Amino acid sequence: RRITIDGAGNIYASNYQSNNVTKITPAGAVSILGSTGSYPYGITKDGAGNIYTANANTNNVTKITPAGVSTILGTTGFNTGPWGITIDGAGNIYTANSLSNNVSKITPAGVSTILGTTGTSPRDITIDGAGNIYTTNAGSNNVSKITPAGVSTILGSTGTSPRDITIDGAGNIYTANSGSN
Repeated sequence: RRITIDGAGNIYASNYQSNNVTKITPAGAVSILGSTGSYPYGITKDGAGNIYTANANTNNVTKITPAGVSTILGTTGFNTGPWGITIDGAGNIYTANSLSNNVSKITPAGVSTILGTTGTSPRDITIDGAGNIYTTNAGSNNVSKITPAGVSTILGSTGTSPRDITIDGAGNIYTANSGSN
């Protein structure tokens, strides 16, 4: 469903119907890196080359090592439907939970908590250098900001049904809005 790229130019794709991650090398070699929970939507990587997926149907996060070893890192809570996923410099994982309108934080040890609330049906997530979390909220057409302390606010409005989000070095937020093109 989504992709990420590492420093060597390898592409990793989360495959939500086959519950795995595909790796495509710059030379075009394709292989299955590892298995995931059910319906992996979001995908991200860390500096050590580990891949993480947000698994919408099993409400958890999978970690896949560069050697292809898959483990469930932690849960996002009951009936949360995580779609988006990001990671901070300390290795904490954050998921945008589409069904429960909140963000989960999972530590490298697998301890899971709810960091804060979002607008309706968050689909994607990003983090800035200060540790603030931002989500696109497809059901309420806005962006949420959650501070590292868990304080949630609506940052601003978007086009219709925002699906993807990114932030630039100056702190500007950009969204891709599927409902309004």
